[in-house]
Amino acid sequence: MKNFFNKCKIILILNVIFFSLGSFNVMAMHHENDADLTNIKKLYKDWDIAVESSNIQGYIDSLDENVTLIPPGGSVVKGRMNYKKFLGPVFDYATYEIEEKSPREFEFFGDVAIVRYHLVVYITPLGNSDVTPSEGALQDAVSDSVYFDILRKQENGSWKCLVHTWKQIN
Repeated sequence: MKNFFNKCKIILILNVIFFSLGSFNVMAMHHENDADLTNIKKLYKDWDIAVESSNIQGYIDSLDENVTLIPPGGSVVKGRMNYKKFLGPVFDYATYEIEEKSPREFEFFGDVAIVRYHLVVYITPLGNSDVTPSEGALQDAVSDSVYFDILRKQENGSWKCLVHTWKQIN
């Protein structure tokens, strides 16, 4: 019986140590996520500014080298340089104003984050009849859409978009 109680004490001590270490780890992850969250919010602020100013390079700077764009109604675009080609006609066709309808929601999985959000994009065509927007690009005067992004943490600690897609709801 004495041996049983000694085993229970050892198990109890190991559980206390395990849960104590686990809580330190959770606190460290929370702190890391606060810094990551700040970096991701900056990424989206810069990305929105690039869209509203038709700044292709600013937009491209927000993308991972291996980015995949999945535009509804269009062909999948893989890689940053192909995405840049996709954006040329997009910004030549119109200007864009973004209205955030819901705060972005972030979920972290180590060096990967999932971001969900709802935007309304107001599109003003530039009147250049020679330009056709890229297949799958937003074209309605008002585009009400829910977005889904997968971000990847870069070696320098910044975050970039690895997968970008949306579903138009209007």
